[in-house]
Amino acid sequence: MAKAYIFGGGGHARVIASFLTVTPVFVVQKPDGENTLSEAEYFRELPAGDVYIGIGSNAARELCASRLRAVQANMPPCIAPNAFVARDAEIASGAVICAGAVVGSRARIGRDTIINTLSSVDHDCVLGPLSQVTAGVTFGGGVRTGVSCFFGIKSSVMPNKIIGDNAQIMAGSLIVSDVESNVVMGGNPGRLVRRL
Repeated sequence: MAKAYIFGGGGHARVIASFLTVTPVFVVQKPDGENTLSEAEYFRELPAGDVYIGIGSNAARELCASRLRAVQANMPPCIAPNAFVARDAEIASGAVICAGAVVGSRARIGRDTIINTLSSVDHDCVLGPLSQVTAGVTFGGGVRTGVSCFFGIKSSVMPNKIIGDNAQIMAGSLIVSDVESNVVMGGNPGRLVRRL
C-alpha cells in the first residue's frame, strides 16, 4: 500500500490529508500519537512514499522543502479532487491546489506554492515558487508573481499585472497596477502600506 507523509500537524496539514486517498503519517517535531513520526526519525530512515508540506508560513515551508529536496524526497503536487486544473496548466512539485480552486489554461503554478480554497488563477498566469494564495483570491489573466508572495483573503489582481518578490497583499485589496518587491499593499485600489 502506498505511503504518504505530511510535514506539519496543524490546519494546513489536515487540509492536505483530507485530499489524499491514503491515511498519511504526520511528520512533526514531537510525535504525539498514532500516525505521527518525528522529523529526526524521518530524515534518519528516509521511508519511501509521497511527501507533502503542510506548513503555511512561506519561510518555514521553504526551509522544509530544501531539506526534503536535498534527500530527493518524492514531492508531487497535491490537488483536491474538486479543484479544477486546466489540462494545459503546469503545476510544479510541492504545490497544493485546495478545494474549489480553479487554475486556468496555460497557467503555471510554482513549486511549493499554495492555492487555497475557492481561489481562481485565470489563464496564462505565472505564480512564482513558495507563495501563498489564501481563500477566495482572484487573479485576472496574465498575472505574473515573484517568489514568496502572500495574497490575503479575497484580494484580487487585475489582468496582466506584475507582482514582485516577497510582496504581501492585504485581505480584500484590489491590485490595479504593478507591485514592486518587498512591499505590503492594501486597499481598493491597492496602495503602498509599507516597505519590508
